[in-house]
Amino acid sequence: MASASRDRVMVDLRGIGDAVRSAAVDRGVTVAALARASIVEAIGPRTDVERPGHEIAIGPRRRITKLTLRLPIADAERLTFMAGHLGLSYGDVVARLVREAPLPQPVAEREADRAALLASNDAMAALSVDLHAFLRLVHLAKREEAEPFAQRLRKMDVAMQAHLDRASKVLSGL
Repeated sequence: MASASRDRVMVDLRGIGDAVRSAAVDRGVTVAALARASIVEAIGPRTDVERPGHEIAIGPRRRITKLTLRLPIADAERLTFMAGHLGLSYGDVVARLVREAPLPQPVAEREADRAALLASNDAMAALSVDLHAFLRLVHLAKREEAEPFAQRLRKMDVAMQAHLDRASKVLSGL
């Protein structure tokens, strides 16, 4: 089994650097990820080779570069804490700060919001079922007198269903 160390290799690309970078951008991965995948493929099926884990796609046409920062220890610790708290990489935090883009809610808050929205949707779905049962009973008892109320409740039920549909789409994106 391969060790978990991070071996580094420098390669002279002898003029194919632009093609390699272009291929990496086309695949939405870093040059290093492309190189690792190519090397593993070249080695072939061996049991003593660790296959690379999932690589973070950088998206087509998004070019990245490595940047080394020298920060006071307290600032570096703050950056580390902030990135973990927000569920972002250090690079994503720095990039958002440079672009003056808003930072997302902390991971814990996003998870709490998602849990609250799921609970609310469950309650709304249960209420919708109860409304249908209630409307059936009212309809059977005094049909003419209940009709205006039944119409309003049907409209409310349609609005609740629309809310549940929208909330489900939002939840699937979280």
